[in-house]
Amino acid sequence: RGKPRDTRFRIADLEVETVRRRVTRAGRVIDLTPKEYALLEFLALHSDRPVTRSHIIEHVWDVHFESLSNVVEVHINSLRNKIDRGDVAPLIHTVRGVGYMLTDKSSVKPL
Repeated sequence: RGKPRDTRFRIADLEVETVRRRVTRAGRVIDLTPKEYALLEFLALHSDRPVTRSHIIEHVWDVHFESLSNVVEVHINSLRNKIDRGDVAPLIHTVRGVGYMLTDKSSVKPL
């Protein structure tokens, strides 16, 4: 049966509850579409590690090729507007030449 799956992720003041599919930031409930939630949960599973666009497409969209579409960028932008808006420190970072990372570390540099 293995190790039980984490049911809650916390990155700074962002909390993702996987069983209830509930997301809060600084106590404020954030409404996400199913795809936005899937993307955020995937980033949370890999928090503090960069994930490539291809890896995201493969696991969130279940597609095994990288199309020319900007679907990842559109959903990342939407998540940033909902999660990183206002006077809060940004948690979703672009790692140039690599992909994206969910972290509370203020300085994110390419590997």
